This record gives sequence, C-alpha cells and structure tokens, in this order.
Amino acid sequence: MKNTQIKNRVCLTLIGMLISTSLSQAQIHIDTSYTADALVRQILIGNGVLVGPVSYKGPKHALAHFNDPGFNVHLEEGIVLTTGNAFYVKGPNRVPDRGWASGTAGDPDLDRISAGQTHDAAILEFDFVTTSEYLSFNFAFGSEEYLEYVDSKYNDVFGFFIDGPGLDHVNLAVLPKTGEPITVNNINHKKNRKFYHDNGFQNTSHPFLWDNRKKKPVRNKRYGKTVKESPYQVQFDGFTQVLEARCMVVPNEVYHIKLAIADVSDYILDSGVFLEAGSFRSFGDQVVVLEDHFSPTINQQLPARPDLLVRQLSPKSQVIGSNPLPKFPTRLAPVSRKSFNIHFDFNSFDIAPVYSHQLKALLGIFQQNPQATVKIMGHTDNVGTKAYNRKLSAKRSMAVANYLIDQGVESSRIKTMYFGESQPIHANSTTFGRTLNRRVEFVVEFEPELNANYGSSDLVENN
Repeated sequence: MKNTQIKNRVCLTLIGMLISTSLSQAQIHIDTSYTADALVRQILIGNGVLVGPVSYKGPKHALAHFNDPGFNVHLEEGIVLTTGNAFYVKGPNRVPDRGWASGTAGDPDLDRISAGQTHDAAILEFDFVTTSEYLSFNFAFGSEEYLEYVDSKYNDVFGFFIDGPGLDHVNLAVLPKTGEPITVNNINHKKNRKFYHDNGFQNTSHPFLWDNRKKKPVRNKRYGKTVKESPYQVQFDGFTQVLEARCMVVPNEVYHIKLAIADVSDYILDSGVFLEAGSFRSFGDQVVVLEDHFSPTINQQLPARPDLLVRQLSPKSQVIGSNPLPKFPTRLAPVSRKSFNIHFDFNSFDIAPVYSHQLKALLGIFQQNPQATVKIMGHTDNVGTKAYNRKLSAKRSMAVANYLIDQGVESSRIKTMYFGESQPIHANSTTFGRTLNRRVEFVVEFEPELNANYGSSDLVENN
C-alpha cells in the first residue's frame, strides 16, 4: 500500500514538473539588457536593409527583446515597445488593469493621431537604406485598455512615421485598405473585429474590485459568474492580428523611420507594440549595390545575426495584409494594354486633383480584374542636374504607387520605374515641352472585356 502511495506521489510530482515546464516554455520571455542599437541591428533588421544611426527616447524598461516560443502574440521573436514596463507583457493574465506609470512625456505626432494628450512615450528611430523598392515589416499591438476602455478617451496609440524621397512623415501603422490609424478605439471587440484577439481576464471571485482610475473599490458585475480563462499567456487583455507595414521606397536613398507608442489621457494601463525579428526588410524587382551612406564602423559594432539574414519568417504569424514577393507578370493572356500620362508642376511630385478621375478609373480596373497590373514610369524635364532629376522622377512614380497602395491595390501588382530627364517626349527648349515632359506614364494591362467599362474618356491615352 505504501509503495503504491509513493509511486502515485512520484507520478503526480513528475506530472506537475512537466506541466510547470510546459507553461514556462509557453510564456513570453523579456530581456531589457539590450541597447536600442543592438535591438535594431541584431534583432529587427532582415534582408536588403543597411542601418545608420539609431536613437531611443523613453524609459529603459519600456523597450525590450522578446521571445515567445508559445506564439501567444503569434510572433516568435522580436522587439517590444511599451508605454510602461516591458516585463508586464508576460502572462498569464490575472488582473484586468496592470500598468506602470513612468511619468514621462508624450509625443506630438501621436497627439495628432489620438486627438488627445499622450504620456509615457517610447520612441525608437533610425536611418536606413534599402537594396530594393519594397519595404515591409510585421507587427502586432496589444493593450490593457481592452475591453473596459474601448470608445473612451484612453485611446492608447502608436505610429510608424517614415521620411525620405517620396514619403513625407507617412504613418505606416494603419489598417489595410481603410488607412485608419491602429488604436484601441479602431481595433477591438466591436470594430474591425477580424483583426482582434480577445484575451480578457474576468475576476468572478470577489464582490468588489479596485478601480485604478477612480482610485476606489467598485462593485464587481461579474461576481459569482462562470470563470473565463484568458486563452493566451500574455498580460494584455486584447491584441491585434499580426499586421504588415509596407510602402515603396527608392533603393539606395536614405530614409528615416520613427517607431513610437504612448499612453493617452493618463499614465496607467500599459500598451505595447511587437515588431517581428528579421521582418524589417526590402525586396522587389530592383536590386542595387548600396553606397557607403553611413560610417563603416556603425555596422561593425555588433556581431551579425546570420540566423536572421537567412531565416524564413514564421508561417504561424498569419500576417494580415501581406503579399508574397512581387513577381510582375510579363504578359497576360488574353490582354489589353492602355497607356496614359499625368503631369506635375515644376519640381513637384504632388498629384494634381485634376487627375482624380483617371486614377479612380484605374482603381476600378484593379477592383474588377484581380490580374490587372500597372507599370508606373516617372520622368522630368531637363532643368537641374541629372542626379537630382532621377530622384525627382522616382518620387513621382512612388507618389502614384503609394496612392494606389493606400486605396487597397496590392503592391505585387505595381511596378515602378524612373528615368529622370533621359526620355523626353517634347523639346525641353520650350515651356510647353518641359510641361509635357514632367510626367508619370502608366501602362496598365487587363482583360479586354473590361475595356468597355473604362474607355478613353476616363483613361486619356498618350498621343
């Protein structure tokens, strides 16, 4: 009898140890010992990107490396940027309102997105150049503001602001197609639900709960009800699907990106944004040799992460809004081609409102024909240097491409090219000729049966 009891106790102990080990392995691991420079160069950066100076503004404990073997936020590894304490990201979720008030300043860019005053901002910034024309990276956003403070003024917010040729402080942290900023109030259990994971904790064992905001006990409306366990081993009460930030850039040109997150209206209840390791990458049809834009010593300070240079991003991520590596088709069968121009003011890459009908017609083709593709070719007149005009023509191509992407057109269906002043269609010796040379040409390919719906009255063809 005693031997049986001993055996049973040993079995129970082993089972407990296995369960404990399994739970430990499934939890998110947080490491705040990395510098911001190391997090960017060793963790975040993937193929086709060279990084320049890196800076970070915010509390040391708000920025960390995370490893998530249980894929609780559907990302295995990366950087987490928080409005409080990165260690508070770790689950399981046992309180509905955990947070760390650092008492630091907010950020003006985030103030504009949230329409409220921000606090406890964490801001990671760096310069970079790419070898190809597409830039993308994967991310997810989580918050303790879910579910109690949805549609309130506590609308915690983050943004990815990019500057460089063709991009003027554009926020990449937006929803696919709609372009809405990603905040607590824009993705939740009521709005844009397909992008949202509920991980709410419900305390059912106490008749009264402490309200962090009201600073007093309040009646527990869920007291005595069935316990609902949080499904993910993460503290946040809710978080988004893995999303993709993407835009078109000019290869071998310097860009600057600002990754920022902040509390809104107060300093409590943490939010965080997770950036996938190795996902900050460039790809596309163009592959250029990078010039020495940054000091060679900048990119030799830290050992390389060869696993990130060749790794495949995890298929478990289930990225929303992502596209495979663009493979622009050389022909469609059967195919109809239509080409037309839009023109630009001197030294400008702003799209004039007069061309809105043509661009809407082009969007109509894409919406009705899933195989339609477009080549976008930028040109300039001959005023200025050849190098400057090449960059200006690239900005014009990208302005149109980014317009189409913002309207929901997949970037894999768009190819940008730029020729500077090298392909004039009229003499540059006259004002009229220079006006016609400042242009972007489109060549759109689509199935011929759609031609009847989008004729020359909308898509004005070239002469």
